[in-house]
Amino acid sequence: QMEGFFAQVDRGNNVCPYDSPSNKYYQCDGLSLADGSEVQLTFAQANILNGQGVVTALNLGSGWKCWGNYTACYPASRDVKDYFIPISRTFDWIGKTLIRTFWNKLDKPLNRRLLDTILDSCNIWLAGLVGSGYLLGARAEMLAAENPDTSLIAGLVTLHIYITPPSPMQAVDFML
Repeated sequence: QMEGFFAQVDRGNNVCPYDSPSNKYYQCDGLSLADGSEVQLTFAQANILNGQGVVTALNLGSGWKCWGNYTACYPASRDVKDYFIPISRTFDWIGKTLIRTFWNKLDKPLNRRLLDTILDSCNIWLAGLVGSGYLLGARAEMLAAENPDTSLIAGLVTLHIYITPPSPMQAVDFML
């Protein structure tokens, strides 16, 4: 159910996984345990599970919705790129997309033109993700300290990709 739900949410965002599946309608009519007994969670109970990195479902009267933004590494991990579902998935998606996009550049002559083409293409794509609101900021750089002549002569290049996906809003306090 969850993988298909992720794909459905992503499809609504040009397949970018930046949006949390939480608080969106599930295609289900209830929750049950392995023995078939029905489960009805209160909002407080669902939040306790969420606070332990367990995504669940919740029905507050308007239908069943996915509930929870955390991966199973939460609360042990305090790194936002690991514990928020959409941020973790966005990092994975960007990494895999870059590999698939630039795989055909392997074994090409390593020269300045090739490096500029890769960096320019990365930065154009990342700027598009920022412009679409999928990322708050992003850039690709080739840092001299990480690319000594000995590495470049050996055909080894390190590129730095900096990205900041938006966090899902966890709460809103209205102060009157």
